[in-house]
Amino acid sequence: MMRRRFAAPRGTVYQLRAVLRFLRLALAAAALIALTRLIHPADIARARDLIGRVGWPLALVLIPTLVTMAMDASGWRLILAILGRPVAWRHMLELRLSVEAVTLALPGGSAAAEGIKLALLRRRLDVPIAVGGASLALGKSYLIGAEAVYLAMAAVWLAVDTFSSVRGTPVGVPILADAAGAILTTLISGALFFALRRATWATWLGRRLAAVPVPSLRRWIENRRSGLVDLESAARDFFLAPLARRVRCLAPFLCEWLAEAVETWLILRCLGVSLDFGAVLTLDAIGSLLRALVFFLPAGLGVQDASQMLLLGALGVPDPVAVGAAFIFVKRSKEVFWIAGGALFLALRKD
Repeated sequence: MMRRRFAAPRGTVYQLRAVLRFLRLALAAAALIALTRLIHPADIARARDLIGRVGWPLALVLIPTLVTMAMDASGWRLILAILGRPVAWRHMLELRLSVEAVTLALPGGSAAAEGIKLALLRRRLDVPIAVGGASLALGKSYLIGAEAVYLAMAAVWLAVDTFSSVRGTPVGVPILADAAGAILTTLISGALFFALRRATWATWLGRRLAAVPVPSLRRWIENRRSGLVDLESAARDFFLAPLARRVRCLAPFLCEWLAEAVETWLILRCLGVSLDFGAVLTLDAIGSLLRALVFFLPAGLGVQDASQMLLLGALGVPDPVAVGAAFIFVKRSKEVFWIAGGALFLALRKD
């Protein structure tokens, strides 16, 4: 009787997974189809010509990604220091490099990378699971908060350009997209910080999870409830630190986003496209936001690419399809390099 009683929930879970898998594949297929409809053979030929004219300077595009990982490691290190676990910056950068391949290559790679970071923090640096989990949650909150600032900067810059008649092309849609993204990321970041600051969030979550109607799952949750309470305590300790120390943690994450903007600017300059700072911020920020929203697709494949190509047209770039195709090729080639580099570093690193 008990087996029959709990067979239905398991079946429901399997069905839900199948539906989600189908939706993921359908979205990826739709994005790729839309991309192929935008790009024609003539556009590919012009894109190839654009890339061929640049040559070796395109290798410089690899540098900003290394800077973004260094900034991410710096912000993460500041958080760990506040939590009472100071770690050498070199070790944090090594750990960040180790998980880059997972972050870029796998569906839901950013989520999988967080689990690997947690394991490597414990194995390599002897950081307790609770402290490591709190640092990752806080780091994600800061990263999303910095993205909100980044999107707001892009919106304000484009708006000033538009109303001062510096630009000859209307950019109302990009401004609205920036503003909407800034509001969305502010709400998400604020909700995360609020939840982490609450003194009883883990206790509340543990009680809710313990009410699930599957005995084996209840036992599994009960065995890990103490870990949730420890994580809650670590996160609470973070908010007891002076405000100035906590605010300082935001700077590296904001620099991380700005380094990505420099990468976008550098690629466009190599391709002979000149955009002002606000337009570059918009192109990178909206693409990154969409990539985060479709985290279940590897590196936002298709969705991010199509959106950036459309944004190039909205920002007044001549021949946006050919330029967009070249831009996407360079971006994806850079990611392939770091996927291979990260995988090699993870494999060769002695733990």
